[in-house]
Amino acid sequence: MSTTPTSPALQVAMTYYDAWRNRDHATAMKVVADNVVNETPFGTAEGGEALHKGESDFAHILKGATLVAAFGDETTALLMYYTHTQPVPSVLSSKHFTVENGKITQLKGVFDKSAFGAH
Repeated sequence: MSTTPTSPALQVAMTYYDAWRNRDHATAMKVVADNVVNETPFGTAEGGEALHKGESDFAHILKGATLVAAFGDETTALLMYYTHTQPVPSVLSSKHFTVENGKITQLKGVFDKSAFGAH
């Protein structure tokens, strides 16, 4: 797998990540397909509107994120980062992106959801 910053999927993933961590969901949604499927430990959401609602609901506790690693190729990207939130200072997270025609069609997020249940 190529890890160059010129990877098309990685460029799209980083656009989304940078907007998301800054709580700029309008910009993040510009690189998301209308029929996106988002899988997280909290469940699966289908469609851009459902993703936008979920991310907007999460934004009120999001304080930021710190990137650990980022890899990508033509159609996929994988980011690992620490998510910083109001109830939990730092949760190691990762997100796998599938990108088609410059738009994210699938997101698969992984993090320890029990960290949020304890607060």
